[in-house]
Amino acid sequence: MGFTKLLDSGGCIVAPAPHRAATHEPYKLAGGVGAAALTAMLLWMAAHDWASVCALVNRLSAIHVMFGAGLLAGALYVALSAVSGIATIFLVMADIAPRLALGGALMGVLPFAQAVDTPPAKPGSRDASSIARPEMQIGFYTGKSIAPPSDVIMKTLNGTDITLKNVKWKTESFKPSPYYGGRGIDWSPSMPAFGLMVDYTHAKATAIRSQTVSQTGKRHGKQVPPIEPFNATFRKLEFTHGYNYLTLNGVYRAGGLHQRIVPYAGIGIGFMVPFVHAKIQGRPKSEDVLEAQMTGVAYQLLGGLEWRIFKSDRRSLFTEYKLTYTTNDAKLHDGGKVMTNIWLHQFNVGGYYTPWRQGAAAAAQ
Repeated sequence: MGFTKLLDSGGCIVAPAPHRAATHEPYKLAGGVGAAALTAMLLWMAAHDWASVCALVNRLSAIHVMFGAGLLAGALYVALSAVSGIATIFLVMADIAPRLALGGALMGVLPFAQAVDTPPAKPGSRDASSIARPEMQIGFYTGKSIAPPSDVIMKTLNGTDITLKNVKWKTESFKPSPYYGGRGIDWSPSMPAFGLMVDYTHAKATAIRSQTVSQTGKRHGKQVPPIEPFNATFRKLEFTHGYNYLTLNGVYRAGGLHQRIVPYAGIGIGFMVPFVHAKIQGRPKSEDVLEAQMTGVAYQLLGGLEWRIFKSDRRSLFTEYKLTYTTNDAKLHDGGKVMTNIWLHQFNVGGYYTPWRQGAAAAAQ
């Protein structure tokens, strides 16, 4: 901030020349508030009328292969826009706060200030812009998922409370519909090593019907044998139209280690929306469960390498390991439920497209 003249001819203090703040800040702040408000409204609607959301998913399930890519792209765009909008609010606040503090300090020292003229900031310099445009990446991936054995608990209103121990799952990652996912990352312009990532994963988990399991509890009020075939309880239990989860993750990337190889790691939390396919032994077909449900929470850790091997910095590849812990509380038509918590080990390979890589993020790389 400069003073072209401190005192006029009459000895009165002349106000300092106003600082020319970026004119787009109010629009950024308004856009961020609008995006956050829209996101909150959509979440509230989903929480209060989830049955309608599930019904819509069920109607699309038969043609999800055809529309899956479009729906995924739309969901990622909305989620990433919301994340970017919320981040913009904090970035604008962080940018304005020092100026407010400086203004308060000047109120105290202004009577004693000396006249100082400073040259105007050059276009494109750091002082000329308030908030650098963030770097954003869009990625898609496929790979192999592995689900270790887990316990399955079924409780119903007719006196059944049974726990099947160490149920084995098959994931069939390369059979239709295959394992895949998509994500969007919004890297911070002020701290380009850190970013927010919205990550969607479509996996599968099918209980092997031919297996024999150990078990405890009661079926229809009677004690169950300690060992029994799995199909004595379930004719089918699987999440094959999608063991789906959506997570919000914090991501860190280690810059400066190598120009074309960038290590990264992340941690996140989200929610499960699997397509539940459960058929209980001895029950009529009308009581089979075949629908999408919001069943629980997904926690995940991930780490990998981004390979910038192309001439254009807009495209890159990545290899990754991801560990996800999922909780599921699926509802049956009679008011009962089937519960299981499944770990997923995932070995991914995919590609990123970077619409832009400039501002503070580009300068740091």
